[in-house]
Amino acid sequence: RAPGGPGPRHGRRWPLARAATSTAKDVVPDTGSSSEFASMLNLAKNIVGAGVLALPSGVAQVVSKSHAAGMESSNAVAWVLSIFVAFGALNALGFYLVGEACAVTGATTYQGVWKKTLGDKFAWLPSTASVICCFTGMVACASVIGDVAADLSAGIPSVPHDAIWRDELLCGLSAFILLPLCLLPSLSPLAFASLLGMLGVLVLVVVMMQRMFDGSYQFGGEFFDSAMWKPDMLAFSMESGLPEVSVAAARQPPGAGGPLADALLLTALLSNAYSAHYNSPAMFAELQTPEGAAQDRGNAAKLNSFAIVTWGAFSLALVLFLAVTSLGVGTFGSAVQPSILNNYASSDPLAAFAKGGLGLCVLFEFPLLERCFRSTVAELLGLRPEVVLQPWVAAASVGSACALACVPGLGLDKITAVGGALGASFLIYIAPALMSLKISEMKGPEVSAPGAYENPPALRAARGLLLQGLAAFGAFLGLLGAVEAVVGRGV
Repeated sequence: RAPGGPGPRHGRRWPLARAATSTAKDVVPDTGSSSEFASMLNLAKNIVGAGVLALPSGVAQVVSKSHAAGMESSNAVAWVLSIFVAFGALNALGFYLVGEACAVTGATTYQGVWKKTLGDKFAWLPSTASVICCFTGMVACASVIGDVAADLSAGIPSVPHDAIWRDELLCGLSAFILLPLCLLPSLSPLAFASLLGMLGVLVLVVVMMQRMFDGSYQFGGEFFDSAMWKPDMLAFSMESGLPEVSVAAARQPPGAGGPLADALLLTALLSNAYSAHYNSPAMFAELQTPEGAAQDRGNAAKLNSFAIVTWGAFSLALVLFLAVTSLGVGTFGSAVQPSILNNYASSDPLAAFAKGGLGLCVLFEFPLLERCFRSTVAELLGLRPEVVLQPWVAAASVGSACALACVPGLGLDKITAVGGALGASFLIYIAPALMSLKISEMKGPEVSAPGAYENPPALRAARGLLLQGLAAFGAFLGLLGAVEAVVGRGV
């Protein structure tokens, strides 16, 4: 775990808020004590977080571009729904494969299972992916903090709207709140932020549902005039019950590319939103072995429990992602902003409550990501451990993230897509597939549990082809998604 960071039971939403370079032993006895239900909730807390705020924007772009290309909106929405479900399944598979590799090798960290399967030669790859995800996560946090602070300040009656500068507010918060939090000797007191994140998203879903069905943001609604971005969703299709995008929005889609380019951007956003895979070894280690399992089949029984935990948590995350996305697009249509929070008026009291809760969550989440980023960079560069503790190093880390969050046009969707494409794709798809393929070739004392590797040759061959396809799929998505996020979106 990150130096001074929370233990496995307090895992973070962003997959790499736990350091990529744990100093703990790679192999320890099975001392798991967490039940299936507790582990499922803990994993769901890891998955669900601020990344969900960018999903409505990605979906709105895909639907509007598809509509402009002649596809019925109902078909476009069905296509998007299939993408959400497919990526939820692929991410759950990758998470399970990492846990399975830990069961086979006895490793308890991502770095440890990588070394025990693929060796030390490319052990820097998971750490590099951790750095990318942590830094983009920091920038995303800073962007949300700045937006929420500016929006809540605009809701104060005595404060003129022209007197509010979002970037100045962010710089002030980073200097007087974020930096002191990052300089704390221990970040254990901030472990409750993962629970706050889950509760914040649930509150957001309730508020979004209320505002969608009471029509507050539709023409003539209570907050229609005060909303900065008017809804572009004109009506609901009488045949399908799904939202129909306005013709004007379809003719003027938000991005520069076509439906395929926007779909690639959406896959990068989903990869980031679903990612919690660096915590898979810790989750597997703390999961208790089912009572009554034979000692020689303990790992096999524990893997079955781990599968239930994995698929249950990712299914819950899928439901929440779909809820936030459908409610956001159903309320604002093509006018959805890179962060759905920005669509809601500053004068909306329910929205202000939801924004404040999520803002606090992200505020406490930032130091956990920053500590991991700082520690992993120092280790990759071969710096002495005491360098990480220097205040100027923390100040440089916080300042660089906040400076990037102030770049004009760099929205939450863009920075989240970059992290998903360049970092999360490796940890979610490529690395689990490569480790699982290598384990299938291993024999002898380094393999401590049979699991799926004792299947008949035909099944093992089919599994090998599936894993090769998953690795290639991850490389394809990572490369093209990064190009679209950086070049197509003008990052």
